Amino acid sequence: MNYALMYFLKVNIAIALFYLFYRLVFYNDTFWGTRRFYLAFSLLLSLAYPFISFSGWLEKQRPVQAIISNYVQLNEITVTARQATHFTMGNMLMAAYALVSLVLLVKMLVQLSSVLRWRLKGKRQLLNGIQIVAINETITPFSFFGSIFMNPALHDEQETSQILAHENTHVRQLHSLDVLLSEMLTITCWINPAAWLLKREIRHNLEFMADNSVLRSGFDSKSYQYHLLQLSYQVPENHLINRFNVSPLKKRIIMMNQQKSKKAGILKYSLIVPLALALILSSNAQTIANKARAVLNTPKQTVESKETVIKPELQMTANLTLDPSTPAVEKKDSANDRIYEQVEKMPVFAGGEEALINYISQILRYPVKAQERGSQGKVIVQFVINKLGKVENAKIIRGVDPDLDREGLRVINSLPVWTPGEQNGKKVSVYYVLPITFKLDDTPVDKTTSDNWRKSIVVIIDGIQQPIGFDYKSIKPEDIASINVLQADNEEKRKELVAKYGVNASSGVIVITKKK
Repeated sequence: MNYALMYFLKVNIAIALFYLFYRLVFYNDTFWGTRRFYLAFSLLLSLAYPFISFSGWLEKQRPVQAIISNYVQLNEITVTARQATHFTMGNMLMAAYALVSLVLLVKMLVQLSSVLRWRLKGKRQLLNGIQIVAINETITPFSFFGSIFMNPALHDEQETSQILAHENTHVRQLHSLDVLLSEMLTITCWINPAAWLLKREIRHNLEFMADNSVLRSGFDSKSYQYHLLQLSYQVPENHLINRFNVSPLKKRIIMMNQQKSKKAGILKYSLIVPLALALILSSNAQTIANKARAVLNTPKQTVESKETVIKPELQMTANLTLDPSTPAVEKKDSANDRIYEQVEKMPVFAGGEEALINYISQILRYPVKAQERGSQGKVIVQFVINKLGKVENAKIIRGVDPDLDREGLRVINSLPVWTPGEQNGKKVSVYYVLPITFKLDDTPVDKTTSDNWRKSIVVIIDGIQQPIGFDYKSIKPEDIASINVLQADNEEKRKELVAKYGVNASSGVIVITKKK
Protein backbone atom coordinates (compact mmCIF):
# COMPACT_ATOMS: atom_id res chain seq x y z
CA MET A 1 0.00 0.00 0.00
CA ASN A 2 1.18 3.50 -0.75
CA TYR A 3 3.11 4.96 2.20
CA ALA A 4 1.30 8.32 2.05
CA LEU A 5 -2.10 6.61 2.11
CA MET A 6 -1.06 4.39 5.02
CA TYR A 7 0.15 7.45 6.94
CA PHE A 8 -3.13 9.24 6.21
CA LEU A 9 -5.15 6.28 7.49
CA LYS A 10 -3.07 6.04 10.68
CA VAL A 11 -3.52 9.75 11.41
CA ASN A 12 -7.30 9.60 10.95
CA ILE A 13 -7.63 6.48 13.09
CA ALA A 14 -5.68 8.17 15.88
CA ILE A 15 -7.85 11.31 15.67
CA ALA A 16 -11.01 9.20 15.97
CA LEU A 17 -9.61 7.29 18.97
CA PHE A 18 -8.52 10.44 20.79
CA TYR A 19 -11.92 12.05 20.25
CA LEU A 20 -13.82 8.99 21.51
CA PHE A 21 -11.53 8.84 24.54
CA TYR A 22 -12.17 12.52 25.20
CA ARG A 23 -15.95 12.10 25.06
CA LEU A 24 -15.89 9.08 27.36
CA VAL A 25 -13.46 10.34 29.99
CA PHE A 26 -12.98 14.13 29.97
CA TYR A 27 -16.12 15.66 28.48
CA ASN A 28 -17.91 16.82 31.65
CA ASP A 29 -15.07 17.93 33.91
CA THR A 30 -13.93 21.51 34.52
CA PHE A 31 -10.15 21.11 34.07
CA TRP A 32 -10.17 23.36 31.03
CA GLY A 33 -6.45 24.07 30.99
CA THR A 34 -5.62 20.36 31.13
CA ARG A 35 -8.26 19.65 28.49
CA ARG A 36 -6.60 22.19 26.22
CA PHE A 37 -3.32 20.34 26.58
CA TYR A 38 -5.00 17.00 25.85
CA LEU A 39 -6.74 18.28 22.72
CA ALA A 40 -3.63 19.94 21.30
CA PHE A 41 -1.40 17.01 22.26
CA SER A 42 -3.78 14.51 20.66
CA LEU A 43 -3.61 16.36 17.33
CA LEU A 44 0.17 16.67 17.34
CA LEU A 45 0.67 13.04 18.41
CA SER A 46 -1.74 11.84 15.70
CA LEU A 47 0.49 13.52 13.12
CA ALA A 48 3.77 12.33 14.63
CA TYR A 49 3.25 8.80 15.96
CA PRO A 50 3.51 7.00 12.56
CA PHE A 51 7.12 8.27 12.41
CA ILE A 52 8.02 6.97 15.89
CA SER A 53 9.65 3.59 15.38
CA PHE A 54 11.30 1.10 17.68
CA SER A 55 10.65 -1.91 15.47
CA GLY A 56 14.40 -2.59 15.46
CA TRP A 57 14.28 -3.10 19.22
CA LEU A 58 11.15 -5.25 18.92
CA GLU A 59 12.78 -7.49 16.34
CA LYS A 60 15.60 -8.30 18.77
CA GLN A 61 13.21 -9.62 21.44
CA ARG A 62 13.02 -13.41 21.59
CA PRO A 63 9.19 -13.64 21.52
CA VAL A 64 9.12 -11.61 18.32
CA GLN A 65 11.97 -13.58 16.81
CA ALA A 66 10.10 -16.78 17.51
CA ILE A 67 7.18 -15.50 15.43
CA ILE A 68 9.22 -14.30 12.46
CA SER A 69 10.58 -17.00 10.20
CA ASN A 70 13.48 -15.58 8.28
CA TYR A 71 14.33 -16.56 4.72
CA VAL A 72 16.95 -14.49 3.01
CA GLN A 73 15.04 -13.64 -0.12
CA LEU A 74 13.78 -10.29 -1.27
CA ASN A 75 10.09 -10.34 -2.11
CA GLU A 76 9.25 -10.96 -5.71
CA ILE A 77 8.72 -7.90 -7.90
CA THR A 78 6.26 -8.13 -10.75
CA VAL A 79 6.90 -5.64 -13.54
CA THR A 80 4.04 -5.03 -15.98
CA ALA A 81 4.26 -2.98 -19.15
CA ARG A 82 1.20 -1.01 -20.18
CA GLN A 83 0.23 2.26 -21.77
CA ALA A 84 0.60 5.25 -19.47
CA THR A 85 -2.69 6.72 -18.25
CA HIS A 86 -3.39 9.37 -15.66
CA PHE A 87 -7.17 8.96 -15.56
CA THR A 88 -7.32 6.06 -13.12
CA MET A 89 -9.98 5.81 -10.46
CA GLY A 90 -7.36 6.31 -7.74
CA ASN A 91 -6.03 9.48 -9.35
CA MET A 92 -9.54 10.85 -9.80
CA LEU A 93 -10.42 10.23 -6.15
CA MET A 94 -7.18 11.87 -5.04
CA ALA A 95 -7.90 14.87 -7.26
CA ALA A 96 -11.42 15.21 -5.83
CA TYR A 97 -10.11 15.02 -2.27
CA ALA A 98 -7.42 17.61 -3.00
CA LEU A 99 -10.02 19.90 -4.58
CA VAL A 100 -12.15 19.92 -1.44
CA SER A 101 -9.07 20.59 0.70
CA LEU A 102 -8.13 23.44 -1.63
CA VAL A 103 -11.60 25.00 -1.26
CA LEU A 104 -11.33 24.82 2.54
CA LEU A 105 -7.84 26.35 2.40
CA VAL A 106 -9.04 29.23 0.22
CA LYS A 107 -11.89 29.81 2.65
CA MET A 108 -9.43 30.06 5.55
CA LEU A 109 -7.24 32.49 3.61
CA VAL A 110 -10.27 34.67 2.87
CA GLN A 111 -11.07 34.78 6.58
CA LEU A 112 -7.49 35.74 7.35
CA SER A 113 -7.68 38.56 4.82
CA SER A 114 -10.88 39.87 6.44
CA VAL A 115 -9.09 40.07 9.80
CA LEU A 116 -6.28 41.99 8.10
CA ARG A 117 -8.79 44.42 6.61
CA TRP A 118 -10.31 45.10 10.04
CA ARG A 119 -6.85 45.72 11.42
CA LEU A 120 -6.05 48.22 8.66
CA LYS A 121 -9.38 50.02 9.09
CA GLY A 122 -9.22 50.25 12.91
CA LYS A 123 -7.26 52.56 15.16
CA ARG A 124 -5.13 51.38 18.06
CA GLN A 125 -5.96 52.84 21.47
CA LEU A 126 -5.68 52.03 25.17
CA LEU A 127 -8.89 50.99 26.90
CA ASN A 128 -8.77 50.19 30.64
CA GLY A 129 -5.02 49.72 30.27
CA ILE A 130 -5.37 47.21 27.42
CA GLN A 131 -4.49 48.01 23.82
CA ILE A 132 -7.32 47.38 21.37
CA VAL A 133 -8.14 48.01 17.73
CA ALA A 134 -11.14 50.35 17.76
CA ILE A 135 -13.63 49.83 14.90
CA ASN A 136 -16.20 52.55 14.21
CA GLU A 137 -18.80 50.06 12.99
CA THR A 138 -21.31 47.70 14.56
CA ILE A 139 -19.28 44.55 15.21
CA THR A 140 -19.19 41.82 17.81
CA PRO A 141 -16.00 42.03 19.92
CA PHE A 142 -13.36 39.47 18.92
CA SER A 143 -9.66 38.77 19.21
CA PHE A 144 -7.01 37.28 16.95
CA PHE A 145 -3.53 36.57 18.28
CA GLY A 146 -2.34 39.81 19.96
CA SER A 147 -5.20 42.10 18.87
CA ILE A 148 -8.64 42.75 20.39
CA PHE A 149 -11.20 44.26 18.00
CA MET A 150 -14.28 46.12 19.29
CA ASN A 151 -16.32 49.31 19.09
CA PRO A 152 -16.07 50.92 22.56
CA ALA A 153 -19.07 53.19 21.82
CA LEU A 154 -21.43 50.19 21.72
CA HIS A 155 -20.75 49.02 25.30
CA ASP A 156 -21.04 50.57 28.76
CA GLU A 157 -18.22 50.49 31.28
CA GLN A 158 -19.19 47.18 32.91
CA GLU A 159 -19.72 45.41 29.59
CA THR A 160 -16.40 46.76 28.33
CA SER A 161 -14.59 45.38 31.38
CA GLN A 162 -16.17 41.94 30.85
CA ILE A 163 -15.29 41.91 27.17
CA LEU A 164 -11.70 42.93 27.81
CA ALA A 165 -11.27 40.31 30.55
CA HIS A 166 -12.65 37.63 28.22
CA GLU A 167 -10.75 38.55 25.06
CA ASN A 168 -7.52 39.33 26.88
CA THR A 169 -7.51 35.70 28.09
CA HIS A 170 -7.57 34.58 24.46
CA VAL A 171 -4.72 36.97 23.68
CA ARG A 172 -2.49 36.11 26.63
CA GLN A 173 -2.85 32.36 26.26
CA LEU A 174 -2.43 32.41 22.45
CA HIS A 175 -5.71 30.63 21.79
CA SER A 176 -5.49 31.57 18.12
CA LEU A 177 -2.77 28.93 17.71
CA ASP A 178 -5.26 26.25 18.77
CA VAL A 179 -7.83 27.69 16.35
CA LEU A 180 -5.44 27.60 13.39
CA LEU A 181 -4.30 24.07 14.30
CA SER A 182 -7.90 22.84 14.34
CA GLU A 183 -8.58 24.58 11.01
CA MET A 184 -5.61 22.89 9.37
CA LEU A 185 -6.83 19.59 10.79
CA THR A 186 -10.19 19.86 9.04
CA ILE A 187 -8.57 21.05 5.81
CA THR A 188 -6.36 17.96 5.56
CA CYS A 189 -8.73 15.43 7.19
CA TRP A 190 -12.10 16.85 6.13
CA ILE A 191 -13.42 13.40 5.28
CA ASN A 192 -13.06 12.30 8.93
CA PRO A 193 -16.09 13.34 11.11
CA ALA A 194 -13.93 13.04 14.23
CA ALA A 195 -11.70 15.86 12.92
CA TRP A 196 -14.66 18.26 12.77
CA LEU A 197 -15.91 17.16 16.18
CA LEU A 198 -12.45 17.60 17.69
CA LYS A 199 -12.22 21.06 16.15
CA ARG A 200 -15.56 21.98 17.74
CA GLU A 201 -14.40 20.78 21.18
CA ILE A 202 -11.21 22.83 20.89
CA ARG A 203 -13.19 26.00 20.17
CA HIS A 204 -15.68 25.35 22.98
CA ASN A 205 -12.94 24.64 25.50
CA LEU A 206 -11.17 27.93 24.67
CA GLU A 207 -14.39 29.81 25.42
CA PHE A 208 -14.84 27.91 28.69
CA MET A 209 -11.34 29.02 29.69
CA ALA A 210 -12.04 32.66 28.83
CA ASP A 211 -15.43 32.64 30.63
CA ASN A 212 -13.80 31.14 33.71
CA SER A 213 -11.17 33.89 33.64
CA VAL A 214 -13.92 36.57 33.62
CA LEU A 215 -15.69 35.04 36.62
CA ARG A 216 -12.43 34.63 38.53
CA SER A 217 -11.78 38.35 37.97
CA GLY A 218 -14.74 39.10 40.25
CA PHE A 219 -17.54 39.81 37.75
CA ASP A 220 -21.08 38.76 38.65
CA SER A 221 -21.92 35.55 36.80
CA LYS A 222 -25.59 36.44 36.13
CA SER A 223 -24.70 39.89 34.78
CA TYR A 224 -22.07 38.33 32.53
CA GLN A 225 -24.48 35.69 31.25
CA TYR A 226 -27.14 38.32 30.49
CA HIS A 227 -24.54 40.27 28.56
CA LEU A 228 -23.80 37.19 26.46
CA LEU A 229 -27.50 36.73 25.78
CA GLN A 230 -27.81 40.31 24.56
CA LEU A 231 -25.19 39.61 21.88
CA SER A 232 -26.43 36.12 20.99
CA TYR A 233 -28.38 37.34 17.93
CA GLN A 234 -25.12 38.14 16.15
CA VAL A 235 -23.90 35.11 14.22
CA PRO A 236 -20.11 34.89 13.68
CA GLU A 237 -19.17 34.59 10.04
CA ASN A 238 -15.39 34.29 10.56
CA HIS A 239 -14.38 31.02 12.20
CA LEU A 240 -10.71 31.92 12.72
CA ILE A 241 -11.34 34.54 15.41
CA ASN A 242 -12.31 34.24 19.08
CA ARG A 243 -15.69 35.98 19.36
CA PHE A 244 -17.09 37.22 22.63
CA ASN A 245 -20.49 35.57 22.06
CA VAL A 246 -19.39 32.45 20.21
CA SER A 247 -21.99 29.67 20.15
CA PRO A 248 -23.15 27.41 21.70
CA LEU A 249 -24.13 29.88 24.37
CA LYS A 250 -26.25 27.36 26.28
CA LYS A 251 -23.26 25.05 26.83
CA ARG A 252 -21.13 27.97 28.03
CA ILE A 253 -23.73 29.02 30.60
CA ILE A 254 -24.08 25.42 31.81
CA MET A 255 -20.31 25.12 32.27
CA MET A 256 -20.18 28.44 34.17
CA ASN A 257 -22.78 27.15 36.64
CA GLN A 258 -21.40 23.62 36.87
CA GLN A 259 -19.82 22.48 40.10
CA LYS A 260 -16.04 22.39 39.88
CA SER A 261 -14.47 18.97 39.48
CA LYS A 262 -12.49 17.58 42.37
CA LYS A 263 -8.73 18.01 42.02
CA ALA A 264 -8.15 14.28 42.32
CA GLY A 265 -10.06 13.87 39.05
CA ILE A 266 -7.18 15.40 37.14
CA LEU A 267 -5.27 12.12 37.57
CA LYS A 268 -7.44 10.55 34.88
CA TYR A 269 -5.57 12.65 32.31
CA SER A 270 -2.57 10.42 32.92
CA LEU A 271 -4.47 7.80 30.87
CA ILE A 272 -3.26 9.60 27.78
CA VAL A 273 0.17 8.01 28.35
CA PRO A 274 -0.93 4.36 27.88
CA LEU A 275 -3.20 5.46 25.02
CA ALA A 276 -0.28 7.12 23.22
CA LEU A 277 1.99 4.13 23.88
CA ALA A 278 -0.68 1.76 22.56
CA LEU A 279 -0.89 3.75 19.31
CA ILE A 280 2.88 3.80 18.86
CA LEU A 281 3.16 0.10 19.71
CA SER A 282 0.38 -0.81 17.28
CA SER A 283 2.11 1.12 14.53
CA ASN A 284 5.39 -0.69 15.18
CA ALA A 285 3.68 -4.05 15.65
CA GLN A 286 2.04 -3.59 12.27
CA THR A 287 5.47 -3.09 10.71
CA ILE A 288 6.72 -6.32 12.31
CA ALA A 289 3.56 -8.19 11.26
CA ASN A 290 3.89 -6.95 7.68
CA LYS A 291 7.47 -8.17 7.55
CA ALA A 292 6.54 -11.56 8.97
CA ARG A 293 3.59 -11.90 6.60
CA ALA A 294 5.78 -10.93 3.68
CA VAL A 295 8.33 -13.60 4.62
CA LEU A 296 5.80 -16.37 5.21
CA ASN A 297 3.58 -15.64 2.22
CA THR A 298 6.24 -14.24 -0.18
CA PRO A 299 3.68 -12.07 -1.95
CA LYS A 300 4.27 -10.64 -5.38
CA GLN A 301 4.74 -6.91 -5.62
CA THR A 302 3.13 -5.68 -8.84
CA VAL A 303 4.24 -2.49 -10.54
CA GLU A 304 3.22 -0.96 -13.83
CA SER A 305 5.42 0.55 -16.47
CA LYS A 306 4.74 4.21 -17.18
CA GLU A 307 6.24 4.86 -20.58
CA THR A 308 8.55 1.85 -20.00
CA VAL A 309 9.93 3.27 -16.69
CA ILE A 310 9.07 0.97 -13.81
CA LYS A 311 8.15 2.37 -10.39
CA PRO A 312 8.22 -0.70 -8.12
CA GLU A 313 6.84 -0.90 -4.58
CA LEU A 314 8.68 -3.71 -2.82
CA GLN A 315 9.08 -4.71 0.80
CA MET A 316 12.43 -6.06 1.90
CA THR A 317 12.30 -8.78 4.53
CA ALA A 318 15.95 -9.73 4.64
CA ASN A 319 16.96 -7.36 7.44
CA LEU A 320 15.01 -9.19 10.18
CA THR A 321 17.27 -10.21 13.05
CA LEU A 322 17.49 -13.93 13.80
CA ASP A 323 17.47 -15.46 17.24
CA PRO A 324 21.18 -15.66 18.18
CA SER A 325 20.62 -19.28 19.12
CA THR A 326 19.63 -20.14 15.55
CA PRO A 327 22.58 -21.83 13.83
CA ALA A 328 23.83 -19.99 10.79
CA VAL A 329 23.54 -21.72 7.43
CA GLU A 330 26.64 -21.33 5.34
CA LYS A 331 28.01 -22.07 1.91
CA LYS A 332 31.49 -21.81 0.49
CA ASP A 333 32.53 -20.11 -2.68
CA SER A 334 35.44 -20.97 -4.92
CA ALA A 335 37.82 -18.95 -2.80
CA ASN A 336 36.97 -21.02 0.31
CA ASP A 337 35.50 -17.91 1.90
CA ARG A 338 32.29 -18.71 3.73
CA ILE A 339 29.10 -17.16 2.38
CA TYR A 340 26.12 -17.35 4.70
CA GLU A 341 22.44 -17.66 3.87
CA GLN A 342 21.31 -16.67 7.37
CA VAL A 343 23.20 -14.70 10.00
CA GLU A 344 22.52 -13.00 13.30
CA LYS A 345 22.62 -9.50 11.81
CA MET A 346 21.57 -9.23 8.18
CA PRO A 347 23.02 -6.66 5.74
CA VAL A 348 21.08 -3.38 5.58
CA PHE A 349 20.68 -1.10 2.58
CA ALA A 350 21.77 2.50 3.29
CA GLY A 351 18.66 4.38 4.38
CA GLY A 352 16.61 1.23 4.98
CA GLU A 353 13.86 -0.42 2.99
CA GLU A 354 12.26 2.79 1.75
CA ALA A 355 15.58 3.97 0.32
CA LEU A 356 16.01 0.63 -1.46
CA ILE A 357 12.51 0.94 -2.89
CA ASN A 358 13.18 4.45 -4.15
CA TYR A 359 16.52 3.44 -5.66
CA ILE A 360 15.13 0.47 -7.58
CA SER A 361 12.09 2.47 -8.70
CA GLN A 362 14.39 4.99 -10.36
CA ILE A 363 16.48 2.53 -12.36
CA LEU A 364 14.32 -0.52 -13.14
CA ARG A 365 12.89 -0.61 -16.67
CA TYR A 366 11.01 -3.09 -18.83
CA PRO A 367 13.24 -3.48 -21.92
CA VAL A 368 11.43 -2.19 -24.99
CA LYS A 369 12.78 -4.97 -27.24
CA ALA A 370 11.50 -7.58 -24.81
CA GLN A 371 8.07 -5.93 -24.90
CA GLU A 372 8.10 -5.98 -28.69
CA ARG A 373 8.94 -9.68 -28.68
CA GLY A 374 6.24 -10.41 -26.14
CA SER A 375 8.79 -11.72 -23.66
CA GLN A 376 7.60 -12.13 -20.08
CA GLY A 377 8.30 -14.34 -17.10
CA LYS A 378 10.21 -14.56 -13.84
CA VAL A 379 13.90 -13.69 -13.68
CA ILE A 380 15.58 -14.84 -10.47
CA VAL A 381 18.86 -13.13 -9.59
CA GLN A 382 21.22 -14.34 -6.90
CA PHE A 383 23.93 -12.09 -5.50
CA VAL A 384 26.21 -11.69 -2.51
CA ILE A 385 26.67 -8.79 -0.07
CA ASN A 386 30.31 -9.23 0.88
CA LYS A 387 32.16 -8.28 4.06
CA LEU A 388 32.64 -4.74 2.77
CA GLY A 389 28.95 -4.36 1.93
CA LYS A 390 29.52 -4.49 -1.82
CA VAL A 391 27.31 -6.41 -4.25
CA GLU A 392 29.20 -9.15 -6.07
CA ASN A 393 28.78 -12.46 -7.89
CA ALA A 394 25.38 -11.51 -9.29
CA LYS A 395 24.07 -14.24 -11.56
CA ILE A 396 20.86 -15.44 -13.12
CA ILE A 397 19.70 -18.66 -11.50
CA ARG A 398 16.57 -18.73 -13.64
CA GLY A 399 16.27 -16.65 -16.78
CA VAL A 400 13.56 -15.83 -19.30
CA ASP A 401 14.88 -13.62 -22.08
CA PRO A 402 18.37 -12.17 -22.70
CA ASP A 403 17.12 -8.58 -22.44
CA LEU A 404 15.10 -9.25 -19.29
CA ASP A 405 17.99 -11.18 -17.76
CA ARG A 406 20.42 -8.37 -18.54
CA GLU A 407 18.05 -5.84 -16.97
CA GLY A 408 17.86 -7.90 -13.79
CA LEU A 409 21.65 -8.15 -13.58
CA ARG A 410 22.05 -4.46 -14.36
CA VAL A 411 19.76 -3.44 -11.51
CA ILE A 412 21.52 -5.68 -9.00
CA ASN A 413 25.04 -4.70 -10.06
CA SER A 414 24.15 -1.01 -9.76
CA LEU A 415 23.21 -1.30 -6.07
CA PRO A 416 25.46 0.86 -3.86
CA VAL A 417 27.32 -0.30 -0.76
CA TRP A 418 25.27 -1.88 2.05
CA THR A 419 25.99 -2.20 5.74
CA PRO A 420 27.48 -5.73 5.82
CA GLY A 421 26.00 -8.61 7.79
CA GLU A 422 27.52 -9.98 10.97
CA GLN A 423 27.84 -13.43 12.53
CA ASN A 424 29.31 -13.84 16.02
CA GLY A 425 30.39 -10.20 15.95
CA LYS A 426 32.32 -10.54 12.68
CA LYS A 427 31.40 -9.14 9.29
CA VAL A 428 30.54 -11.88 6.83
CA SER A 429 29.28 -12.36 3.27
CA VAL A 430 25.58 -13.15 2.80
CA TYR A 431 23.58 -14.56 -0.11
CA TYR A 432 20.49 -12.74 -1.38
CA VAL A 433 17.91 -13.73 -3.99
CA LEU A 434 15.70 -11.28 -5.90
CA PRO A 435 12.85 -12.63 -8.09
CA ILE A 436 11.64 -10.15 -10.72
CA THR A 437 8.56 -11.06 -12.75
CA PHE A 438 8.21 -9.22 -16.05
CA LYS A 439 4.59 -9.34 -17.16
CA LEU A 440 2.84 -7.78 -20.13
CA ASP A 441 -0.71 -6.53 -19.73
CA ASP A 442 -3.56 -7.19 -22.16
CA THR A 443 -2.43 -4.47 -24.57
CA PRO A 444 -2.01 -6.11 -28.03
CA VAL A 445 1.58 -6.48 -29.15
CA ASP A 446 3.02 -6.46 -32.65
CA LYS A 447 2.34 -10.07 -33.68
CA THR A 448 4.61 -9.80 -36.71
CA THR A 449 7.61 -8.80 -34.63
CA SER A 450 6.79 -11.39 -32.00
CA ASP A 451 6.30 -14.22 -34.54
CA ASN A 452 9.46 -13.32 -36.46
CA TRP A 453 11.42 -13.52 -33.25
CA ARG A 454 9.98 -16.94 -32.43
CA LYS A 455 10.73 -18.19 -35.94
CA SER A 456 14.35 -17.07 -35.63
CA ILE A 457 15.06 -19.08 -32.49
CA VAL A 458 17.84 -21.66 -32.87
CA VAL A 459 16.52 -25.04 -31.72
CA ILE A 460 18.73 -28.12 -31.14
CA ILE A 461 16.89 -31.46 -30.82
CA ASP A 462 18.95 -34.47 -29.74
CA GLY A 463 22.10 -32.73 -30.98
CA ILE A 464 20.69 -31.82 -34.40
CA GLN A 465 20.20 -28.12 -35.24
CA GLN A 466 16.76 -27.56 -36.71
CA PRO A 467 16.13 -25.30 -39.71
CA ILE A 468 15.24 -21.64 -39.09
CA GLY A 469 11.53 -21.28 -38.56
CA PHE A 470 11.14 -24.67 -36.85
CA ASP A 471 8.22 -24.48 -34.41
CA TYR A 472 9.58 -25.98 -31.24
CA LYS A 473 6.07 -25.84 -29.78
CA SER A 474 5.07 -28.65 -32.13
CA ILE A 475 6.93 -31.11 -29.91
CA LYS A 476 4.63 -32.85 -27.45
CA PRO A 477 5.57 -32.06 -23.83
CA GLU A 478 5.32 -35.74 -22.85
CA ASP A 479 8.08 -36.55 -25.38
CA ILE A 480 10.57 -34.13 -23.82
CA ALA A 481 13.14 -35.39 -21.34
CA SER A 482 14.85 -32.03 -20.71
CA ILE A 483 15.12 -28.46 -22.00
CA ASN A 484 18.22 -26.32 -21.60
CA VAL A 485 18.40 -22.66 -22.61
CA LEU A 486 21.84 -21.35 -23.57
CA GLN A 487 21.67 -17.63 -22.85
CA ALA A 488 23.71 -14.89 -24.45
CA ASP A 489 23.76 -12.87 -21.26
CA ASN A 490 27.14 -11.28 -21.96
CA GLU A 491 29.19 -10.42 -25.04
CA GLU A 492 31.58 -13.35 -24.68
CA LYS A 493 28.78 -15.94 -24.57
CA ARG A 494 26.99 -14.25 -27.44
CA LYS A 495 30.07 -14.49 -29.66
CA GLU A 496 30.56 -18.12 -28.62
CA LEU A 497 26.98 -19.07 -29.53
CA VAL A 498 27.10 -17.18 -32.83
CA ALA A 499 30.38 -18.87 -33.78
CA LYS A 500 28.93 -22.31 -33.03
CA TYR A 501 25.29 -22.03 -34.17
CA GLY A 502 25.16 -19.01 -36.48
CA VAL A 503 24.04 -15.41 -36.26
CA ASN A 504 20.50 -16.35 -35.17
CA ALA A 505 21.93 -17.71 -31.93
CA SER A 506 22.68 -14.18 -30.70
CA SER A 507 19.45 -14.26 -28.68
CA GLY A 508 20.12 -17.72 -27.23
CA VAL A 509 19.72 -21.37 -28.09
CA ILE A 510 17.11 -23.89 -26.97
CA VAL A 511 18.53 -27.41 -26.50
CA ILE A 512 15.84 -30.11 -26.31
CA THR A 513 16.49 -33.75 -25.42
CA LYS A 514 13.73 -36.22 -26.19
CA LYS A 515 12.90 -39.29 -24.19
CA LYS A 516 14.48 -42.52 -25.50
